[in-house]
Amino acid sequence: MFFSLRIKTSVIAAIVTAAAVISVVIFMIFRANADEDHREGVFVPIIMYHSILKDESAWNDYVLSPIELEKDIVYLKRNGWTPVFISDLVNYNKGFGDLPEKPVVLTFDDGDYNFMTYVLPLLEKYDFKATVSVVGGFSEYACEEAAPSPAYSYLDWEDIKTLSASGRVEIANHTYDMHSLKERKGSSIKEGESFEDYRRAFFNDTFKTQQLLKDNCGLVPKVYTYPYGFICEESRQLVKECGFDASLGVQEKPNYIVRGDEACLYDMNRYNRPSFITTDEFMKKALSAG
Repeated sequence: MFFSLRIKTSVIAAIVTAAAVISVVIFMIFRANADEDHREGVFVPIIMYHSILKDESAWNDYVLSPIELEKDIVYLKRNGWTPVFISDLVNYNKGFGDLPEKPVVLTFDDGDYNFMTYVLPLLEKYDFKATVSVVGGFSEYACEEAAPSPAYSYLDWEDIKTLSASGRVEIANHTYDMHSLKERKGSSIKEGESFEDYRRAFFNDTFKTQQLLKDNCGLVPKVYTYPYGFICEESRQLVKECGFDASLGVQEKPNYIVRGDEACLYDMNRYNRPSFITTDEFMKKALSAG
């Protein structure tokens, strides 16, 4: 009896072990196929810049010198990378047009006034383009400044109109008053907040910037940029309800744009460009397909 029991136990253990092994194999095959399908899309690195200043004392993880920015652009140009807008990725995803062989997206968050001073001239010099994410509240306040400064000012409505008219800049919505880490983390839902309250707050904030840009600049952004990269399931739903074709996050990972798969256009990954590392070092990471 005990011998028979030991045999049955051994058989059951063998079956369980075999099932586990088969499950792992199936998972690995599925994962490999999923990765392969993912990589069938067009690899598109997205670089995230913020403020550009000459003042060395201001350089940090989010402030870069104009010289380093120019080195980045020269590197991209010499190595065959072609700048595109987020809207170009959207069009490709929807089956309209093609993308260049090596597309890259340059994004500039927050709408700093020094974009006019240092970045636009470089875009013109090297025939580049960029996506600028503006904070409605910042731009509204900037309109009240008599003498804007590259060190601390933001783009006002006239600046944004100028950039949009240049054909080199695409404008994205970076919230109106949710670019903050106070009570709410960016535009994410607060702990204990009901979905209806959150939906109302998100819509009020988002559409305020949309309306201000429409009224003052004649444009309506189709790209939403999450402040600080705080994303939640509720915000993902609301971004789509607001009619945005794409959204930008901050995870430092590659992007693959696949025709017909709109999921690849949301929460897109970006590599933050800090100071104090060389262009070669940064680009080796940012331009890697993973």
